[in-house]
Amino acid sequence: MNIGIITISGSDNYGCSLQTYAVIKAYEKLGHKALLIPDTTRVGGVKATYQRQSKLSKLSPAYMTSVLKVRLSNKYMLKNQRDRLLSAIINHKNNAPLFAKAKKERREAFNKFSDTYIPKTDYSVSKDELPMERLSEFDFFSVGSDQVWNPTYPHTSELRFLTFAKSSQKLCFAPSFGISELPEYVKEPYSEWLSDFPSLSVREEKGAEIIKELTGKEAEVICDPTLTLSREEWEAIEKKPDFTTNNPYALTYFLGNETNEYRKYIEKITKEKGLEVINLFDIREPQHYCVDPAEFVYLVHHADSVFTDSFHCAVFSIIFEKSFVVFDRVENGRSMGSRLKTLLGKFDLTDRLFTSVKNNNTFDPINFNSSRLVIDNEREKALGFLAESIRKNTAL
Repeated sequence: MNIGIITISGSDNYGCSLQTYAVIKAYEKLGHKALLIPDTTRVGGVKATYQRQSKLSKLSPAYMTSVLKVRLSNKYMLKNQRDRLLSAIINHKNNAPLFAKAKKERREAFNKFSDTYIPKTDYSVSKDELPMERLSEFDFFSVGSDQVWNPTYPHTSELRFLTFAKSSQKLCFAPSFGISELPEYVKEPYSEWLSDFPSLSVREEKGAEIIKELTGKEAEVICDPTLTLSREEWEAIEKKPDFTTNNPYALTYFLGNETNEYRKYIEKITKEKGLEVINLFDIREPQHYCVDPAEFVYLVHHADSVFTDSFHCAVFSIIFEKSFVVFDRVENGRSMGSRLKTLLGKFDLTDRLFTSVKNNNTFDPINFNSSRLVIDNEREKALGFLAESIRKNTAL
């Protein structure tokens, strides 16, 4: 069968790229051919369509402050820099050419990884442009994984619910809402779109609760696609970066705000263990900022310790059995922690949450004895769900 994959594409995010690769490999394991269909929707998603805001509300101090905060954060990368606004602006001004070069090199690195490892169509789709004659080449369409159903993202549209396809063509592979509670303005359209899937799966327990509330349907909670590939399969594509050190190092990867509390804890542990620190996604370290997804896998694999608020960084820490700590991440005032709690709960590793470890006097080692069995079981469950979904849809 030919399966078209709809997910977050064109993003320079490690988890996004690696889960897309894993989705395609998972369907190949089941004997199918899968291709990514790049989604170029960038604006005009569910938030813009369904969130009704009066012009007056947009003039409120709270709204204007939130917009300004987002714009400043994006321009100066404030949420990932451990600087205050003034120092960040000065740093950005003094290093503008260097930062521009780093951003360009990062984008090129991700594009190269995608061209090498992710088979895709020679056309793209968007909310407003669907070449149906080309899409007719596919037997099924699969949405997920990653936060494809997060309504706070501007690119999340009805396209991510496969509204262009017949019900019998719709598959979903562990998609995520990314947040623990949906805003009211999307509940009605989400209910309609989700109800048209013959079988539903999600990546976290909270997502299953949301679907039950909206549709009355039971959704299977299955693992992220990255866990359907073995450790050896990930080692096969990892790539050693040019800058790697021979000394033991700690890896930090924060998508959200690395607070003073988080930073002090990391500095304390790395100093006690005598570790160098590699900060990913910090543009002040251009050689680290430009790491591609295959190098990211290598860096997690060979780190002594990992500190992160990233779901996929936590996944790879488990796959490679690294000592790690997971920190809460908040976006737009909403915690992104539900999927991490589901992940850690599956592996009986909730004690790796920062809220649990921060009062420890030592950086306790992790017992991974049961992890391999859990991963094997989760892989079998996820692949079994996909195989059964295809079988059921074929019979419709």
